Amino acid sequence: MQTKRSGLLLAVLAVLGALLVLPGSGTATAILQGETITFVTSFEGDELADFKRVVRAFEDQSPSGTKVIVEAVGRNLPQILQTRVAAGNPPDMTNFPQPGAMVEFARSGALVPIDEMLSRTVLSQQPKGFLDLGTVDGRLYAITPIASLKSLVWYHKPTFEERGYPIPQTYEELKALTERIAADGISPWCIGVESGAASGWPGTDWMEDIALRLYGPEFYDAWVAHDIPWTDPRVKTLFEEFLYFADNAFGGRTNVLATNFGDSPNGLFDGSCVMHRQATFIRDFIQRQNPDTVAGVDYDVFTFPSGPAQDGGPPPALGGGDLFAAFSAKPGVAEFLNYIGSAEAQRLWILLNPGRIATNTTLDPDVVYVNADGTPDTITANAAKTLTNAEVFRFDGSDLMPSAVGAGTFWTAVLDALSGKDLDQILCEVEASADEAYTSGAATGPVGNENC
Repeated sequence: MQTKRSGLLLAVLAVLGALLVLPGSGTATAILQGETITFVTSFEGDELADFKRVVRAFEDQSPSGTKVIVEAVGRNLPQILQTRVAAGNPPDMTNFPQPGAMVEFARSGALVPIDEMLSRTVLSQQPKGFLDLGTVDGRLYAITPIASLKSLVWYHKPTFEERGYPIPQTYEELKALTERIAADGISPWCIGVESGAASGWPGTDWMEDIALRLYGPEFYDAWVAHDIPWTDPRVKTLFEEFLYFADNAFGGRTNVLATNFGDSPNGLFDGSCVMHRQATFIRDFIQRQNPDTVAGVDYDVFTFPSGPAQDGGPPPALGGGDLFAAFSAKPGVAEFLNYIGSAEAQRLWILLNPGRIATNTTLDPDVVYVNADGTPDTITANAAKTLTNAEVFRFDGSDLMPSAVGAGTFWTAVLDALSGKDLDQILCEVEASADEAYTSGAATGPVGNENC
């Protein structure tokens, strides 16, 4: 009898030992010690290596011993997720570079809501704007632990100082500076849109920044939602403005097409150009490929300036980031979500990857952003403040669009435009794809364009 009781007691203790009370739920949820979850990601290269280090840090401190298997699939992520979901074999978690794709998966029923998985503490530390971004039909499906500010121009500081180039305060002044530098016999810009299967996306970022400055957030929102057609003359102007800057880039349109986006800022340091427009994350590329350069000495940044739509006001901010979402409600998934949303995880991530901006609201930008030598990283700290304090903030428009457009025909349209294809024809083709991809919005076809 004693042996049976001892065996029963051990069995009960084993079950109790496998219980974990998740902070946000108030209920005990069974967690298997040593549970393994799968995370399929689009991260590549150094970004993937940094993410894996964050994962290892999570595994080292996981109270349940949860392990995360990271499967890197690159830019083919949306297609692979669709295939696995259709086959009934989705991963436990993923990151969505495009919120539009996240919305599609959420509305299809493939994703699980995460609002009840997050602890009250971690949930309260997420910025409202990013919580809104991850909310679909009233439920939270994703959080954005790391973001970037895209509305920045990186410039070769010694050249600016030697030649007396001013920091432009308006969009027209930026174009005037471009003309002045070109007249001095220097290529004003370095631009690269090559990115493997994702080639073209840097051009979409240019047009989104220009759209906010020329026409304002109301136009931007309508364009992203397909409440106006791609054949609207203002959309054509966005392409024309981007091509103006491409024509003033080192090597012209041909070189812009052929240059990888991560290599393009190197021209700042070999004399090819003096300006490069890109997000905060390019800081990591600059430092890895040009380790002897010093921020604030060899290069610096200014905000992509205001345009007519701001009427003398401060410039709008364009941002981006990866949304972390779940296909399963495993306790280990909840554990990892709470970790990735914490100040601890994000502090580690931004130390590994300079130029990334943590979204946890408890982190002080003036404290957490430091250079490799321990000195303050004022560039990223100021960018973080700009991102959180901007009067007008919009998420990357192509990422918000249905993936067939934002990560499909829009990217292709950039490449076609740089290749010299007729703009009217390009916009007709994007409009046709948008008519098929959008399930809502006042898609009205090729209004105002008799060439379609």
